Amino acid sequence: MPFKNKGIFPLIYLTIFALIVLSFFRICLIIYVQEPSVFDNLGYVLLQGLRVDLATVCPLFGVITLILLLCQFLKEHIINILFLIKILSALSIGFLVLNEISSFAFIDEYGVRPNLIYVEYLKYPKEVFSTILKGHILAFCLSIIITLGFIIFSYKFSSYLFNNYQRIKRISTLAFSFIFVITLCPLAVRSTLGHRPLNPAMIAFSPSVLANNMPLNSTYSAIYAYTHQDVKLTTSTIYALASVEQAQQALDIMASTRVKDLSDEQCIFNAYVDTKQSQYKNVVIVIEESFGANFIGHLGGLPLSPNYDKLVSQGHEFTNMYATGHRSIRGLEAISAGYPPSPLQSIVKSQKAQNNLATLMNIYKSLGYNTSFVYGGESHFDNMRNYFLANGMNTVIEQKDYTNPQFVASWGVSDEDLFTKANSMYKESYAKQEKFFSIVFTSSFHDPFEIPNNKVSLPKGLDESQKARFLGVMYADYALGQFFKQAMSEDYYKDTIFLVIADHESQVKGNNSPFPLFDFKIPALILGSDIKPFKDTRLVSQIDMAPTLLSLSGVSGSFPFVGRNLLHDTKENIVAMQFNNIFALRKNSDVIVLAPQSKPIFLTANDKDETLSIGTENKELEQLAVGILNLGPLIYTNDYNQFKCIKLNKQAN
Repeated sequence: MPFKNKGIFPLIYLTIFALIVLSFFRICLIIYVQEPSVFDNLGYVLLQGLRVDLATVCPLFGVITLILLLCQFLKEHIINILFLIKILSALSIGFLVLNEISSFAFIDEYGVRPNLIYVEYLKYPKEVFSTILKGHILAFCLSIIITLGFIIFSYKFSSYLFNNYQRIKRISTLAFSFIFVITLCPLAVRSTLGHRPLNPAMIAFSPSVLANNMPLNSTYSAIYAYTHQDVKLTTSTIYALASVEQAQQALDIMASTRVKDLSDEQCIFNAYVDTKQSQYKNVVIVIEESFGANFIGHLGGLPLSPNYDKLVSQGHEFTNMYATGHRSIRGLEAISAGYPPSPLQSIVKSQKAQNNLATLMNIYKSLGYNTSFVYGGESHFDNMRNYFLANGMNTVIEQKDYTNPQFVASWGVSDEDLFTKANSMYKESYAKQEKFFSIVFTSSFHDPFEIPNNKVSLPKGLDESQKARFLGVMYADYALGQFFKQAMSEDYYKDTIFLVIADHESQVKGNNSPFPLFDFKIPALILGSDIKPFKDTRLVSQIDMAPTLLSLSGVSGSFPFVGRNLLHDTKENIVAMQFNNIFALRKNSDVIVLAPQSKPIFLTANDKDETLSIGTENKELEQLAVGILNLGPLIYTNDYNQFKCIKLNKQAN
């Protein structure tokens, strides 16, 4: 190996080694995911992958190279600096390897390479490590062993390269090396002389979301997602920008009844909600973690929800309910505040949205209701505690508030403990003649799916490799059934409206598709003594729940909600969804997919076999989608969802 121990050559060889390592893991991942379009474009994927890898590796080793160049001026401590450089080089390669190894499990769960979720979960080490140790210990140990192996090998390789190291003696050579490094690294990161620097959209080649992730590496993917969160929206970060007027026009197409003659510009998105109730009703929203339609037997999913399947015969069921996103905080913002899918960070975590929002909690609290959020884990997760307390919840119940729970898992107490606590709270409020509004958020059906023993058993014929997941959802269904068996025997039941709805599907993936549309389908059911059994087949969304519940519980007025009161028959069959940075709008069977710096994709949805096929170009649908895509950012930026925009009608209680 010529010049291996001279000047910056050792680090050039280490950079090449890092590129080989990333290419090796990319090939392994390609074989693992088995995406047909990747094999059809293998040369392109590997070449663009090398481009992304250069943009990732050059900054890491560029900094180390600058340290090496600076040490050329020193007469002492050279050995110590070289030791530091060898350590940094080995750790850098170990860092790249660990992220690549993590990709396999992450893709299994989320259908894409590590992204913002991957980064954000690092804020919650207790939950994450507990999940890993109790559900993925073998994969974790293998990851650590492989990573350590690469670190040790990289250190030995760098020691070989720096053996009898020869410094740069000529000033001209040193200057050239310095200029070479500070010029090459920025060029490698930018990877183009064009107007825009390298980004994932620039190298996308396939309608498949997962296929377009293959040219990336996981370090680049995670860092890019983190550095582009909550940025000022431009045409580089959103498919297209729209004016308030354009967004309003799009919203009016979706709307049922909307206030048109508003004098306050800050309340432009107000919807009118009427009611037939003469008295206020209590409201309980049960948000079932990951309880997607894929697990609901009568919706065509696996036969894992016998208790929910029985309950639907007693209530108003929505058979075509769609989640707005693929994370819990997206479901929470949509259900509690009617907030639409957005390219921005969820309002649950956004600093600007931590008080005075037009949420269901604030509305019911203003009417004198006792409001509560009942959770089995630690409510600091995803900033839920701050969000709920700042926006109308009187009480937040979390893991520390349970006395002698029967079962405690990584993510908190069992769903049975959760529902027992909730039921006792509702009985107490009812005995005091207090109206109550409550959100119950379950957590038992969450990886690593720890549940009490001897509660449920897996039906024969199902995939044994998914046993833990299947038992987890069966236990969630079991606990739900036990809760309603108890609640229906309580006095408060006759004066309470219940909504059972999922936050998102368990595993939302982009495999072989521009958008995982049918992975957004979730169950939703409204129950109550006055609710007549009905199977509602319209396309509906989580954002429609807030105005619908207000109407059912006797509340009327105008509200800054994007969703609609589903008690009206004028609802358009439209749902909007956000998957990472990809937006989709479905109107009847027509689907449009929008992504930054990409052409729109038009598709046709077939509900019978849950497939998507290529559709025809529809400019009207595109204009509608752009307007709806802009709703979230416009609402957030201009404070259109403030509590001051609510105008309640007086109601006999």
